[in-house]
Amino acid sequence: MKRAMVSIVAGWMVMLPAIAQPPDYPNTSAMGSMDGIGTTWYRQCMAVQQVQPPARDLPAASALHGLRQCGAQERYYDTRQRVAASPTAWDQVRHCALAEQDSAVLMMLYANGYGVSRHDELALKYACSMPAAPAEMDARVAHLNERVGRHDPAIFDQCDDVTSSHMGNYCAAIQQRLDNRERNGKVGALIKGWPPAQQAVAATLQAALEVFASSRADQETDMSGGLRAALAIEARSFELDQFARDLQEAEKGRLPRYTPQQYQQLECKMGALFERLMARGAGKSGAHLVGAGTVTKEGLRATQQAWQAYRDAWVALGAARYPNVAPHAWKALLTQRRIEQLAEFES
Repeated sequence: MKRAMVSIVAGWMVMLPAIAQPPDYPNTSAMGSMDGIGTTWYRQCMAVQQVQPPARDLPAASALHGLRQCGAQERYYDTRQRVAASPTAWDQVRHCALAEQDSAVLMMLYANGYGVSRHDELALKYACSMPAAPAEMDARVAHLNERVGRHDPAIFDQCDDVTSSHMGNYCAAIQQRLDNRERNGKVGALIKGWPPAQQAVAATLQAALEVFASSRADQETDMSGGLRAALAIEARSFELDQFARDLQEAEKGRLPRYTPQQYQQLECKMGALFERLMARGAGKSGAHLVGAGTVTKEGLRATQQAWQAYRDAWVALGAARYPNVAPHAWKALLTQRRIEQLAEFES
């Protein structure tokens, strides 16, 4: 998912008699009044219109009825993350995608050869069956054609060539789900051997983190642009990733070292910065901050309170797990970071 900011939309075309065909091929449902008949991508799509999946790749028609709403997207990415997914696991993904008529998943399966023999023309046909903006369809078709007849070690993904904000937001959500699973696994592995009392404190900290990270996403993200959902996801993920890194560093003995004086200086600096932000714009607490889009002073205040609870929870974990570190050191570390966040609204 590195080629462009991305998203996911399932397609509808599956070459099975029992499944209704899409109204149009190529799928131009997301193109409005765009006339693409003379374009290169359109001609290339038409060239593979009659390509059919091998009979060996198709399940019995009776098997499809029990797979409706089976979650082809989730199954695909979960299976791809496994170190060595079995052929049976990929069969299940493919059958689910056929049942849900998910052209995006089928495109990726045939482009990458997951559970099937790689089939460039069939991958292209499924790409042409996906709803997409004109520039996105053009880029995706061109990307697939670049791969024809050669080995490409890079995994082909439906999110590689996305151009629309809608798709960008959706693919960001996909990546968030994958990141959450990986992150939660690492954090869980770290704390599973801790004494129960320390695990309880860690759980309280993680709950406070969720509130703070969500507030950063909802209250301190400018939601005026088309990529607002992706930006909110990025803001939330950043805090969760930072927590995981901090925990890993602490377990390695790399602990914060600040003097009480340094903490007091940081606390005063943050307080002054916060008061300046609250004084900006109209006097109402819900007024938008000048130059900060949809972010309001009320939202900033709510996030600040969530951050204070998060900082206090870190101090509590520090006392329980790392008693040799003074509370002011944890506070200083987190206060310095919060200053950097608040400073973004002053620029």
